[in-house]
Amino acid sequence: MVVKNFRRNLPPLDYLMFFEAVARHGNFTRAAEELNVSQAAVSKRVKSLEERLGIDLIKRNSRAFTLTQQGRKLAGNTSEALSFLDTGIQDIRRTNHEKLSLAANVTISQYWLTPRINEYLIGRNAVTITLTASDRDAELLMSDNDVIVYYGKDIPTGWDGAILFNEIWLPVAAPELITKEVDITTLPLLDFEKATPKWFNWNDLINLRQYAEFAHSNRVKLGSYGSSLDAALRGKGIALGCPDVLHHEVTARRLVPLMDYQIDTNRSYFVIWKPGHLTQRIRDLLEYIEIKF
Repeated sequence: MVVKNFRRNLPPLDYLMFFEAVARHGNFTRAAEELNVSQAAVSKRVKSLEERLGIDLIKRNSRAFTLTQQGRKLAGNTSEALSFLDTGIQDIRRTNHEKLSLAANVTISQYWLTPRINEYLIGRNAVTITLTASDRDAELLMSDNDVIVYYGKDIPTGWDGAILFNEIWLPVAAPELITKEVDITTLPLLDFEKATPKWFNWNDLINLRQYAEFAHSNRVKLGSYGSSLDAALRGKGIALGCPDVLHHEVTARRLVPLMDYQIDTNRSYFVIWKPGHLTQRIRDLLEYIEIKF
């Protein structure tokens, strides 16, 4: 086996990087700007490279320069070598510390996704997960996130995905409000401004006669769906909720679902990703949160 002595044969890496930038830009000034050094520093490195190799790489005149034949050959080889080295380093970084980006609406991010991400990260090193929360579909679908939790009737066109769960609406309230002595129709309804037309709120369901018995209940109008859930957790009234989304709150009995008032909205939550972008790390995360492919 022949062992190459790169240290003896190769010039310093910074000589090659400076020369490659000069050759690519065809200009010492632009090369210096890219490298964030002075033009004199670039010129000195290139001159040192020529002296190290014992050949002229650049033919200089008063205001410009051209590459010699040897300069053009070295520029091409150096560019390929640096690109290959950069790719190898990026691959190592991705292998050693992977990053995943997820996105979902505000409510499912807070109540469903964040607890599961935190559980997933326990005992796992070299992975960073970022979570973007938005109630606007356009923002979610136009993003560069690896995985999106999407709410609707079907997986959007141009995406791959799997169903998370079907949406069931029912009233939820703090346990101290739900007693045998209390007529629940006398409790305040925690209504909210819809962030998108495809959502349902108390006003919609009462108008559709799904909850006719609540038609004369007092209503408190809040600015967002999340605000209505926060108020319900504080015992301020009855909110609408999906038991799957609120799994942790229901299991811990911070919220009690009123099972006699279930409504199937004919909508679902889906986990979606761009075709061809389902990496093993993404698959591991989705399998952890029990996504069935």
